[in-house]
Amino acid sequence: MLRKYYESLFPKVCKNCGRSYATLCEYIQGTHRLWPTSDLDAELGHFEPVYPLGTMSMANCNCGSTLALSTIHMPLPQNRLLLEWYQIEMKRTGLDEKALSDSLRDEIRKQALP
Repeated sequence: MLRKYYESLFPKVCKNCGRSYATLCEYIQGTHRLWPTSDLDAELGHFEPVYPLGTMSMANCNCGSTLALSTIHMPLPQNRLLLEWYQIEMKRTGLDEKALSDSLRDEIRKQALP
C-alpha cells in the first residue's frame, strides 16, 4: 500500500536544479538516502489521528538539495491502516518506530528497483 502511494507521487521535480524523477525507481536510483525515515504519528504514539502528520522520507538530489516523500496527503482511511500496521508490528517485533520505518523503507526500495 505504501509503495503504491509513493509511486503515485511521481513525477517529482527538484526545485533547485530542475531534475525530474519520472518514477519511484528513478528517484531511488538518482538520489542519496538521508536520515532515518520517520512516521511522525507513530513516533508520537498517535495511532488514530484526525489530522495525520504522516511519514517523512528524505533524500538528496545530486545537486545537494533535499527532497522528501511524505504521506501527509494520504487519504485518512489508508493512513489509519498504515498506523494500525505500525502499532501491530512494533508490538510483534519489539522494534521502535524509527527501526520499523527504516525496515519498511528498505523493503519499498527493494521492491521498486528492477
